[in-house]
This record gives sequence, structure tokens and C-alpha cells, in this order.
Amino acid sequence: MRRAPLKKRIVLLLSYLVMSVLAAIYLMPFIRSAVASFMTWSQASAFPPEWVPNPFTLENYAKLFRLSLFPRWVLNTALVSGLVVAANIVTSATAGYAFAFLRFPGKNKIFSALLALLMVPPFITLIPNYILVVKMGLIDNLFGLAFLGSASVSGIFLMRQYYLSLGRELFEAARLDGAGPLRAFVYVALPLSKPALGALAIYQFLGAWNSFLGPLVFLRSPENYTLPVGLNFAFSRSMWTEYTPIIAGSLLASLPTIILYVLLNKYMIRGVVVSAKKG
Repeated sequence: MRRAPLKKRIVLLLSYLVMSVLAAIYLMPFIRSAVASFMTWSQASAFPPEWVPNPFTLENYAKLFRLSLFPRWVLNTALVSGLVVAANIVTSATAGYAFAFLRFPGKNKIFSALLALLMVPPFITLIPNYILVVKMGLIDNLFGLAFLGSASVSGIFLMRQYYLSLGRELFEAARLDGAGPLRAFVYVALPLSKPALGALAIYQFLGAWNSFLGPLVFLRSPENYTLPVGLNFAFSRSMWTEYTPIIAGSLLASLPTIILYVLLNKYMIRGVVVSAKKG
């Protein structure tokens, strides 16, 4: 077997070296947070930064579990995230299929208008959404918060591009076999769209689980808080903030997202790559 040319091996080695350095830079904040969660605040805030907890303490995690509302905040976050993911799978899959294969008046103009919304910063819609939720009587309600995230333009775009990558031949064959648009969607499109749906589920779950501004604005009762807002509420005071328990809570809060990514990352990568081919 011929060995790779020296120049090619050097380029490959340099590529791995650069990627390793970038990965280390990317992971540094996470590693620093993990170390700081076992420190006292005086040590965690020391300069230059210290990388070995001395003394090693579990008090930050103990403070979390002494909070009576901590399990409630976790359940609230899981409920909102689950509802947002389920709603987006339904709305993005159906709307993406409609924009990909169905014919209706103004389809291209409507789709262009939706894409234009991707350029609008989310905080611009904060006040109109607040007024809408108040008028619906859903303020300080977890279902009202989930309702605001029940549809995503980026999700619709992702699913449309994925369906287009499948080709029209499959759906034309289903139509020749007597399947209508709904039957083709249920029996042809959905079974083939698991990679894109997996990617969509990860993105929406991450966004809903880590959301801070929306829950802060639309939720008022401490028992209805989601985890990010609850941690801030529990450890922030008028003059100072206990950051190390918040860091510990943030690390615990990141575990579900890490587990979800490990389970579904192959779907996410495949879904994004295939969808990008039609971009």
C-alpha cells in the first residue's frame, strides 16, 4: 500500500492541530465552569484564575437541592421544551411539505415573506407577543409560553429543503397509486424525514430549554418559573449575586441537552447536510 505523500501528511497533521486548538478554545468556558462549580466564590473569582478547587466543595450543588422549587423549575422547563418540540414538529413538517409540493395562490410570496422574518431580531416581537398573550389570558402560564414557540420559520425552511431533496418522483408515484396529498405526507414524507425531524427536535429543544428572556417576561409566579429564570431568581440579590450556585445549576441544566445531542446527533448532521444540498 502506497504511503501518502509527505506534503499531504503534513497538511493533514496541521489540520488536526488547528481543529484540536479550536476545540480546546471552544471547550475552555465549559471546563472553567465545571471547575468553578466546586469552588467557593472567592476562589472562583480570583485573578489570575485558579484551576484546582482548594478547598473542594459540593456546597454549590447542595444549595440547589435545598431549594424547594428546584424540582418544579426542572419540570416546568421540561414541559415547555417538550410542548415546543412537539408543536414545531407538527407545524414545520406540515408547512414545509405544503411549501415543497402543494400548489396554492401566493405560495412563493408567502414563503419569501417568511424567510424575511429570519432577519427580524426576536426582541422586536417581544411587545406584540406580550400583548397577544395578555389578550388570550395566558400570561404567567406555561402553555402560553409554549404557544409562543409553537412555530419556527427556520424549522419550516429546514423541512421544506429536506422534502425537496427527496425528489418529486416519490410523491408523483404515490399520487399515481391513488394517494392524495395527506396520504402521501403521512405514508411517504414523514417516514423519510426522520433525519430532518431529529435535527429540528434538537434545535428547538435547545432553544426552549435554555430560553431566558421569554420566561422572564411572560412568567410572574416563582412556582411557574423555568430553570434559567428560577436560578437567577434564587441567587440574585439587590446588591450582589451568588454566581457559583448558578454555575452549578447551569451545568446540571446542560445535561439533558448533552444527552439529547448524543442520542440524536447522527440525525441532526444528516438532516442538515441533506437539506443544505437544496439550499
